Amino acid sequence: MNIKATLSMVGATLLLSGCATQKIPDHIQADLNKPIFCNNEIECKEMWERATYFVTANSGFKLQIHNDIVIQTYSPPQNSPALAFKITKEPKGDGKYQIWTSAACNNIFGCQPNQYVAISQAKRYIRHGI
Repeated sequence: MNIKATLSMVGATLLLSGCATQKIPDHIQADLNKPIFCNNEIECKEMWERATYFVTANSGFKLQIHNDIVIQTYSPPQNSPALAFKITKEPKGDGKYQIWTSAACNNIFGCQPNQYVAISQAKRYIRHGI
């Protein structure tokens, strides 16, 4: 292997490892760590409507599943940086639910927008409508 090929491999490795170890800002990490709960039928319906709107407005893909328990887009094709979303509603009893959010792309260089930022924004919008 010549020096040019070796340097290219080292550069690619550093680039990829830099992406993998990128620090998430504290305010985004706080949003990611904070669970979403709804406590009654009215609040849950409003949050679910917000979740549906957020996904349709911010995903690179159409809805594949949408019901009272799951909101899910189609999966991204290979090498796509566009985000696909899945949001689920887990029953906790007595009319209470926990809402789980996830987003992902299919690109080794990362998602556009960043999936952690998008999940943070989704959780904020589901909770507060902003």
